[in-house]
Amino acid sequence: MNTHLPDPISFSGHETFTLRSNWLKKAFDLLCETPDLFHRHDAFVRLGVGKNMSQSIRFWGIATGLFKRIEHGNLEPTELGKALLADDGWDPFLVTSTSRWLIHYQISSRPHSTFTWYYTFNLLKRGEFTTNSLAKQLIEYLDQIEKKTPSEATLERDIDCMLRCYIRPSSSVTEDALHCPLNTLHLIQRLPGQSGYYLASGAQPSLPDALVAFAALQQARWLRRHTLTFNEIAYGERSPGRIFRLDEDSLLSRLFQFEEVTNGQATYSDSGGIRQVMWRDLDDPELGWSLLRTAFTSEPSYA
Repeated sequence: MNTHLPDPISFSGHETFTLRSNWLKKAFDLLCETPDLFHRHDAFVRLGVGKNMSQSIRFWGIATGLFKRIEHGNLEPTELGKALLADDGWDPFLVTSTSRWLIHYQISSRPHSTFTWYYTFNLLKRGEFTTNSLAKQLIEYLDQIEKKTPSEATLERDIDCMLRCYIRPSSSVTEDALHCPLNTLHLIQRLPGQSGYYLASGAQPSLPDALVAFAALQQARWLRRHTLTFNEIAYGERSPGRIFRLDEDSLLSRLFQFEEVTNGQATYSDSGGIRQVMWRDLDDPELGWSLLRTAFTSEPSYA
């Protein structure tokens, strides 16, 4: 069990609002000129939202790694934020499946702001759960690693927000047009005829191979190992298999493409019954950016 988690771990800040597709672009454009945007009393007016929504936008900008804190508590876009959200960026309004998979990855692989997401997609023991069972597992895990546990109400609100990120509202309401971009991924679904939910695994055809390779690279960097076994890439913490909910056969077919997708920087081998991926240079600063650019230029036509 890896216990090297940030302190403190947060279970709030989103003000119970799910991320909306146009929020980050709005905030990005304003932050480029006004780093103290979220300290201004009229921030919500500038953003065209309510006061609580303004704080939610700030939360999601940081949680996705597209904004970062600078001096005096101000924010500025990260390099990833600029690459994605600039007017000439990869996908400023998050309309492609590639950007939605990337946003999902950013939220689910970074435990500081969105630990409920991190736990659900990296550490949850089984694929089926209820709100109560997930809350119980979270509390047990936090106790085990000696981290402060949130109140029951805070945890329930956090789990509810996560569920609404991935499950599209069943009722036809006006705000459906502003639904969270993550719910098009269908990663969490309701159990038919029951009150619970399940994590849906599959081939994920709208997920680019290059983004799978990017996630595998980040996992290898986190573990500080050039070689990872298939099981680690399929089921390990921060693995593409777990975060993207890829079934074994689909993940294996992706790994066969790694050498081509990474221009020879990663190779898959199956020798003596040992299946593994080997990276040539984990410290190459350009490799991750190259994979992200490839992911957006190879956006599947059926996405």
